[in-house]
Amino acid sequence: MEQDIAQYYAGRNPGQVQVLGVDLWNGSAAQLGNFKGVTGATYPLLLNGASPTGGNVEALYGTYDNYIVLNRQGVVRYHAALVWPHGDRYHLDEIRGSVDSLVTSDVGVPPAPGGQISLSAIPNPARDGTRVELSLPASAGEADVSVLDLAGRLRATLHRGPLAAGRHVLRWDARDAGGAPVAAGIYLVQARLDRVTRVLRVAVIR
Repeated sequence: MEQDIAQYYAGRNPGQVQVLGVDLWNGSAAQLGNFKGVTGATYPLLLNGASPTGGNVEALYGTYDNYIVLNRQGVVRYHAALVWPHGDRYHLDEIRGSVDSLVTSDVGVPPAPGGQISLSAIPNPARDGTRVELSLPASAGEADVSVLDLAGRLRATLHRGPLAAGRHVLRWDARDAGGAPVAAGIYLVQARLDRVTRVLRVAVIR
């Protein structure tokens, strides 16, 4: 999954695909860390996925190995357990086919030669906030970096105005514009730069 999906889309469609590994056996942080060390996973690994505090993914999507593709509105577009039995659910062509139907390419003016626009957030998933990093190969006359919920509603504004070329670090404290903590869930960090838009999914856990 690391090279097949996480790295594949990070290179082809940066900022558009979020890969999460969910622990349905509610192991300890040490066990999850050990799994990450053995596998070399760089995509986020979530604890307590089969408990109410972890979102109870097991109740929503079934037990054992499973592969789910959600669109930006949180609608299930692919659910391997509905098609394949336990032990034979990783069908890369089906997973990629579903994801490919959801991702988009930049529309508008292409990045200047010698670089590309990148948008990332660390940590992701985030509990108390995340550091949003935006790199620009050229100045953006008007830039708007905001946080939206999956319904497209504005929750917070991180920057509005010109941005010079280079790396910019913005902080989102996982709160809305009024200062209240947002609920756990998936949010969209959207960077609108002249006529080019980047969108990054950020998971907030509580």
